[in-house]
Amino acid sequence: MQEEIEIQHRRVGVIMLHGACSMSCLFCITENSLTEMTSEQVEEVLKIIEERDMESVVFGGGEPLQWTYSLVHSINLAKSLGLHTQVGTNGIGLTSNIIEKINADRYILPLDSVNPQVHNYLRGGFRKHYDIIRKRLKYLTERGISFTISTVICRVNIDILSEISAFLLHLWDKGARIHAWHLYRFLPLGRNGFKNANMLNISKNEYFDKTEEMKKRDLPFFVYRRPNMKLSKEVDFFWAEEGCIKIGSQVWFEKQSPDCLCK
Repeated sequence: MQEEIEIQHRRVGVIMLHGACSMSCLFCITENSLTEMTSEQVEEVLKIIEERDMESVVFGGGEPLQWTYSLVHSINLAKSLGLHTQVGTNGIGLTSNIIEKINADRYILPLDSVNPQVHNYLRGGFRKHYDIIRKRLKYLTERGISFTISTVICRVNIDILSEISAFLLHLWDKGARIHAWHLYRFLPLGRNGFKNANMLNISKNEYFDKTEEMKKRDLPFFVYRRPNMKLSKEVDFFWAEEGCIKIGSQVWFEKQSPDCLCK
């Protein structure tokens, strides 16, 4: 009964469409075990999300814009079910034409520093990534499209969060529809996070002290502390392994046996 109560109160369903990505960020926690969902599997998951009275769906990955099936179709289906649609992307493929084509309600984009060298270093040495993100944010701001910013806090950027805060406030003053700033703690997990743990790890106290500073700034958008999403009581994750749809509160991080939705 307790598990049923928790499921009913989960507001967001995150669909991990596949594990592939055009980038190799130093703190990537995606597992290589993720396989690609088919369009039919995503349709099944969306119906489950609707049946559980969730409010929102996030299409993620890997990189959702590299999914080989139609993201437009899945977003339109989600909207027809009354779900708020979000796309969590690295931004590389999020051109103005793609934004207009997929027409999601909100986009989730990364920003780990306003120093291009620091941001690009953390994003696997992708030298132009910072410039791409700034361009995407400019377009979304000009078009009045809602977006969320995600920052992974680690040893490299923990002391420069104030600069990101000031930049986001500047965007807000220019009319940006910033829904939230998500402050994730680096976790030594997944295909890159584990091997870079010694270089990037921070303590729980360091993380909470720095994020508390940001939350006390009373910014005009939500500031969410995300120390460990696998413990979230608001989110369920859906993914595929060996052709089977699985669901859990990010239990794939812990190599446990998640619920399987295969019939």
